[in-house]
Amino acid sequence: MLAADQRPGRQSRLRFRFTVVHRLPGRVRVRVDPADAPRGELIAAALGLHPEVTEVRWTAAARSLTVNFRPETEFEEIAKGLRPAVPDQAPPDGARSRPLWREFLAPAAALAAGLAGAGAVSGLIVGVCALPILRRAASSVLRRELNVDVLDTIAIALLLGTGNVLAGGVSVMLIETGERIRHRAAGRARRAIRGWMGVSPHGVRVRNNGSEPRLPIEAVSIGDQVVVYPGESIPVDGVVVGGSGVLDMRSWTGESIPHDLVSGGAVLAGTSLSDGRIVVEVTAVGNQTRAGRLAEAIEEALAAETQVADLARRIADRFVLPVLVASGLAVAATQQLSRAIAMLIFDYGTGIRIAIPTTVLTTMVAGARQGILFKSGRAVEELARADTIVFDKTGTLTSGQISVLGVVAADGVQPETVLRLAAAAEGHVPHPIARAIRRAARRRGLELPEPEWLSYRAGGGVEALVDGHRLQVGDRRLLEASGVTLPSARASDSMAIHVSVDGQYVARIRLKDTVRASARGAVDRLRRAGVRQIWLATGDNSAAAAAVTRHLGLDGYSARLMPEDKVALVRRLRDKGRRVAVVGDGINDAPAMAEANVSVAVPRGADLARETADIVLLTENLEDMARAVRLARSAMGLISENIGLVAIPNTVGMLLATAGRLNPLSATLISNGSTIVAGVNALRPLAGMPHEPR
Repeated sequence: MLAADQRPGRQSRLRFRFTVVHRLPGRVRVRVDPADAPRGELIAAALGLHPEVTEVRWTAAARSLTVNFRPETEFEEIAKGLRPAVPDQAPPDGARSRPLWREFLAPAAALAAGLAGAGAVSGLIVGVCALPILRRAASSVLRRELNVDVLDTIAIALLLGTGNVLAGGVSVMLIETGERIRHRAAGRARRAIRGWMGVSPHGVRVRNNGSEPRLPIEAVSIGDQVVVYPGESIPVDGVVVGGSGVLDMRSWTGESIPHDLVSGGAVLAGTSLSDGRIVVEVTAVGNQTRAGRLAEAIEEALAAETQVADLARRIADRFVLPVLVASGLAVAATQQLSRAIAMLIFDYGTGIRIAIPTTVLTTMVAGARQGILFKSGRAVEELARADTIVFDKTGTLTSGQISVLGVVAADGVQPETVLRLAAAAEGHVPHPIARAIRRAARRRGLELPEPEWLSYRAGGGVEALVDGHRLQVGDRRLLEASGVTLPSARASDSMAIHVSVDGQYVARIRLKDTVRASARGAVDRLRRAGVRQIWLATGDNSAAAAAVTRHLGLDGYSARLMPEDKVALVRRLRDKGRRVAVVGDGINDAPAMAEANVSVAVPRGADLARETADIVLLTENLEDMARAVRLARSAMGLISENIGLVAIPNTVGMLLATAGRLNPLSATLISNGSTIVAGVNALRPLAGMPHEPR
């Protein structure tokens, strides 16, 4: 964590603390300390006035500042010399968004000035409206790059210089309208997020000793009871513990059919109560709610690029120099400046810069509405390309609600004693089997001592010292590796955990798990979506893995895998040219998830699995995995479609302009009009779910 100008006695300086997230020569992205985040727009404004800074972008939800500056300067030096641009206070919330008419005022003014005809005033208005394009071009040149903004700036300058104010005004209007479509799409996502958060500026009603005082959302904690009345948004994720009502889920799912709420029902932040009165016990608040996690993911994704977007942008930028040279040669050969201007107007980058990020962003929002959290544009792209999916078993394809069927103890050993020691040895291990053993022991009223020490082996089991006894609780491999002799395996032990005490085998604990009801439907839908192979990878034995594989109709399985074995399996599949997605829930899945092309975590997974994953399923319905694949593939199809909408008209137009068959105004309408069409087309994911193939 760095601090900008923390020296005493310098109150005229603007101070803030930040952490560098990403750094390139002349460009840095930093995350502002939470205490300074309310002043984010102030800090961005002050940076924008610094003579070494060329561009600043502030992303409030991610507390992120992206700053472009002269490469020979260090950002830390810029931050130290920062002075307030406005009085040191956060701007009011209302100042952060502009109405539609104001957003498009500059493009409209450019068009009106162009239609007004040639003249100094009209030219001046168009020139002022073109300043954002000029700033982007200057920033590019300062970074020693040539991009499409440079072409646009030169073309507009030549149009105005030759008195073609109409073509100049139309060009500025179309370019800036495209940019505003992209910004409006991002703004729409942020507004949706704020709506999903469901937080009222008047505070949250919290039940307290019979009263319902309003408290700021920051004062609400897990376990508090929040009261919601008709017409109000629910500000937290939680469970209904009192009252009843009718829930409106449109903000999340888009469906207009209301849902009846009774005690025990789950609610999400941002849904609203149409009727009734409910008391909600808080299970998540703020950034920990589903809406909060979505907000962070989308805001981080706004600055990210998919590989296809990056490639397309770089290819488009490489056309800049050839177009400049070709237009210069055209002038030299024909003495027709209008032909050169028409050639300069055509580019591919403006449409790509607008349409592709907008497509990714709207896909992420559409996914979140359906319980799928894409953490980045890269996750969308990689899932679309995945042809092989590897599922974990316990807690992923199966319910994870494991129960103990019984304890089969060796002669002279009491089953209750084994269960007590095994449950104590499991300590606080966050694995479904460990939780099942502890539940069984507590149901029998057994007192569980704390282990004196404990060692957890992911995918194998635990070793612990309990009441002076050295225990091993896990699969056969764990005990056999320590020289413990076990009875021969039985077919009935498709799910069993073995226990040894002081090096002697004492019992096996028989377990039961069930395949998720949604698993078969998920597999069928994945195949219809075009996934070629679906595999099962598990640390369980072959009998259990084979049973699940047969039941679900999978292509194959690998059993008795340790975490490193799962990594090796993913690596082998990738070496064969497969694009692999791994779906898991446990700590032992995290290494394989990191090795995969793309990784998916289920809702009840371990924290490490959810952190490692590129995509998180937010509901227990495994069919969401198929929905995620269809959304991702639809998004990449839409990106290809938008590239075509930009590339084909621009290519045809460039050929016509080179041949002298197109004037600057027509070139403007074709080039920038295609950008507008592609930008609007990129909003389609918000309209609904892509059609599922039959």
